[in-house]
Amino acid sequence: MPRSRSVTATCSTPIALLITIVVSACTSPPSPASERAVRRVWDEYLTSKRGQFAANAGTPSPLWSAAEQSRWPMYDLAGFYVADHAIPEVLSVTPVNAAVDSAYQVVTRFWPAGTTTRDSMTKPELTMTAYARREGGRWVLANALPYRTHAWVRKTRGRITFHIAPALRFNATKAARASAFVDSLATAFDVAPPPRLDYYVTESVDQALAILGVVVPTRFGADGRFAKPVNLQLFSGIPALGEEYRHEIAHVVLLPIVRGSSTSLLASEGVPTWFGGTAGLDYRGSVQRLDSLLRTAPPRTLETTIDGTGVPVEIRYAAGAVLAEWLHEVGSVDAVREYLRTPTLGLRAMLTRRLARPWPDVLTGWRQRIERIAAPPPRVPPTARAGQDSVMR
Repeated sequence: MPRSRSVTATCSTPIALLITIVVSACTSPPSPASERAVRRVWDEYLTSKRGQFAANAGTPSPLWSAAEQSRWPMYDLAGFYVADHAIPEVLSVTPVNAAVDSAYQVVTRFWPAGTTTRDSMTKPELTMTAYARREGGRWVLANALPYRTHAWVRKTRGRITFHIAPALRFNATKAARASAFVDSLATAFDVAPPPRLDYYVTESVDQALAILGVVVPTRFGADGRFAKPVNLQLFSGIPALGEEYRHEIAHVVLLPIVRGSSTSLLASEGVPTWFGGTAGLDYRGSVQRLDSLLRTAPPRTLETTIDGTGVPVEIRYAAGAVLAEWLHEVGSVDAVREYLRTPTLGLRAMLTRRLARPWPDVLTGWRQRIERIAAPPPRVPPTARAGQDSVMR
């Protein structure tokens, strides 16, 4: 299999992102002084967050690689997952290469707020790995992602560059369909298509998090995905879907519509679920799952799905998808665009107006649509199939 192109950087040259990063031309070996300097930069960076790690994952910082901040608005890919006021415990600062003073790996464990480090009664929140490298003649922090995927196979189709985990094979057919979907969805919603999309095809959610430098105590397996739309990044952790996870692609393509609005979770996740399903199920499978869940106690309605807290995502996402399809049937793309931009408190008024029904009829109609979509297709008797075959011949 062809490998991606590599470049060599000098001590003062910023390393280009998303290409293979190799040892720099610096000749000096790692030193305790460099290790201490890196540790000081990391400590200063943690202090600058003032306990708000996720909220400040995109706050500009002179301590982080300017090249990465330029490419990724939400640049601290691992820090985004650190809970507020978590307590950092730096485990190690080690050179990436034992022969040259080019880059260091910084491993930090974060403990829940209000606990003490190494508390045997407490699980850590996560373990995070960041890197430090020379940029502009000084040490700056950088993400694990380019380092951990530099040897992955890369394939580009249209606007999408696929990064394929070593244990997986590239599926060109799925990649071509995904590329076409980006352009067709952008055209349908009259938005500019993303200039690029970096799509990481991984073996599991755990591997997807690991390449960002995140390890959590819980294991998720091959059952999920996530996108970082502002960064034009997508991470697929379901190999069965691989290169064609339309749900997350929709998040990236539709970002211009929801940006700056107070979109509801029902719409912002419902519309992508309509296009690509969720949790490994396609749209119809998601609705079938929803139908079965609505029949269990306690009974759920659209009313409780809109207002309720703690609504399972498999209910909320599919519930919103059914509304998206209904709105499109009645009001075409304009209605779906409005749905995406409507805050939760305005959903009832928007739905009754767009669907031209009083609210009680919207509730009833929504439930009836779920039952209709979830119903198995009618069985065709063998005699009827034989007749159809003869006509087709």
